[in-house]
Amino acid sequence: MIRRFHFRSALFVWLLVAIATQANLLAEEPAVASVELADKDLTESSGMVFSTKDSSCIWSHNDSGDRARLFAFDAKTGEATGQWHLQGVTAVDWEDLAMLPAANVGGPARLVIADSGDNQQRRDHIELLVIDEMDPRKSGVVNREEIQVLRVRYPDGAHDCEAIWFDESSRGLMFLCKRFTPWVGLYRVALANGSSGRSNDDLVAELIQRVPLALATAADRDPVTGDVWVSTYWQAIKFAKADHETLKTQMSQTPVAFDLPKLKQIEAIAVDSNSNVWVTSEGSPALLVRLNVR
Repeated sequence: MIRRFHFRSALFVWLLVAIATQANLLAEEPAVASVELADKDLTESSGMVFSTKDSSCIWSHNDSGDRARLFAFDAKTGEATGQWHLQGVTAVDWEDLAMLPAANVGGPARLVIADSGDNQQRRDHIELLVIDEMDPRKSGVVNREEIQVLRVRYPDGAHDCEAIWFDESSRGLMFLCKRFTPWVGLYRVALANGSSGRSNDDLVAELIQRVPLALATAADRDPVTGDVWVSTYWQAIKFAKADHETLKTQMSQTPVAFDLPKLKQIEAIAVDSNSNVWVTSEGSPALLVRLNVR
């Protein structure tokens, strides 16, 4: 009886949170611009990040089942500008993209591909693929020796994760897990060894806190404001940086939620250098939509 009461109480609290969040929605005119991404091979856009080499371009990839490849597009026109294949690695369940600072002064930024999907929660580790950012207006091959594969495990067992971003303050990669019920884990992965400055190959994620958010499908950090944006299937949710000194306090606040346009399964979100927030949908052609969230 006690266990059943706790479950029902938790469900009741979750419903109250959902109702409270609903009160903050700005549902009018959720989209202000949209284009079709022209490459028909992108059928299940599951991750997205803006290029640092060309701020008018975005990177994306398919969900599980595709080859290990990245697609580049012009964000204004939807034109396919490039496609890069990663040699010698397998795409098990690619779920999101993030951009890391250059490893060396004057060097290129680094793309991180999160092979972190685990719907059945059976993987003993997930993988991060780290590569120097390529030219998004060219196509080619990334050789195996140019790819760093980082194996990551959680300290408390397997989790499904589809939302990652780089946190500048802690110099770590953040993982927000995905569950049907709220209070999901937010984990940090430290990417560099403090003594050598080089990334480790085997890493253990650190649990930072629990967040009352269900079904997170993607995330990104605003490079200008520091706001963290998370998408679910129905909403874009903003955890404002404001005067919060740490990411933990930032992610502990009550966020603001915005209704998403009615697209087919939104699983990617990205913020550009002008603080515009974009999402993509599954389907062919995939839609790239700029949200009206200002």
